[in-house]
Amino acid sequence: MSSRELRSLVSIADHGSITAASEALFLTVPAVSAHVANLEREFGVQLLDRKRKPARLNEAGLVIVERAREILRLHDQLHNAVADSSNFSGVLRIGASPTVLTSIIPRSLAALRKAYPRLQVRMRYGRPAFLIKRLEHDEIDVAFISEPRTQLESVKWTMCALEPIVVIAPPHARGHTDEALLREFPYIRFGSNFLVSRDIEEHLAARQLELKDAMDVESVDAIKLLVLNGLGVSIVPDGNPRLSQLYGLRVMPLGTPPLMRRIGIAEAIGGSKQQIAAELLDIFRRTSLHDVHPEPV
Repeated sequence: MSSRELRSLVSIADHGSITAASEALFLTVPAVSAHVANLEREFGVQLLDRKRKPARLNEAGLVIVERAREILRLHDQLHNAVADSSNFSGVLRIGASPTVLTSIIPRSLAALRKAYPRLQVRMRYGRPAFLIKRLEHDEIDVAFISEPRTQLESVKWTMCALEPIVVIAPPHARGHTDEALLREFPYIRFGSNFLVSRDIEEHLAARQLELKDAMDVESVDAIKLLVLNGLGVSIVPDGNPRLSQLYGLRVMPLGTPPLMRRIGIAEAIGGSKQQIAAELLDIFRRTSLHDVHPEPV
C-alpha cells in the first residue's frame, strides 16, 4: 500500500469517478484503476461498485477512504516535521480552480520551483467551494481561486492578480466593438458553474445584451478552438493571452471599463504554511500581475 494508491482512492471519493480522479491527479485512467486494484488485493475486498456507471465507492471503500485521509494527513505532516523551514523544503499542497490552473498559475509554479528546489508541490484542482472545504479539512495548504462572493469565517483570501474577461471571436469577425462581435455570431456560453460565469451574466444583463445561445462549454481551451473554427463567439477569462494570439482570434475587452476577475490565494486562518503562502503570494504577484491586462486585437 502506497500513499499514491491512497490518494487515488480519496480522489475518486472527492470527484465521483475514476476518470475525474485521474484528471485531478494528472494520471491516466489505467494508472488510477491499477492503484484501486492493488488496494483491493491488499485488503481482500472490493472497494468499488462496478455495476454502477461510473463506478463508485462501495461501503468498504468509503470506510477505507476516511482512514486514508487521516493517513495522508499524517504522511504530509511527517514530511513537514523534518523540513528545513528556512529553505522551504517539505510538501506544499496547492489547490486551483480549473480556469486558473490553465492560465496564470504555471509561470508562478515554475518560479517557485526554481527558487525552492527542495520544496515538493502537490496539485489538486476543483471548483472553489470544493477547494475551500479541502482547506477547512487541512487537506490542502493554499488554493488559487477567484474572489469568493461571501465572507469566509475560517479561510483568508488575499488578492494577487487581476485577470481580464474578454470577448473572443473568429479571426474573420468584422465587429469593431465588444457588442458588435457578440451579436455577429452565435454565443458559446462559458460553463454556468464557475463564479466568473455569474459576473459575466450580470454584466450582460446590466447592458441588456440578449445573445443567441449556441452551446454551453466548461473548458476555456475548448471554447477557443470552437471559436477558431467559426462556430461562435464567447466571453472568457483570459489569463493566457498568448494562446489566443497563437490561434489568431479576435480579442477585445468586455465593457468600459473592462471587466476583470480578481484572483487570489486562499488559506486556512492560523494554518501551518503561512510563511510559504506569503512567499508564494509574492511570487504570484511578480510573475502574473504585470501580464494580465488585455490589449484590443
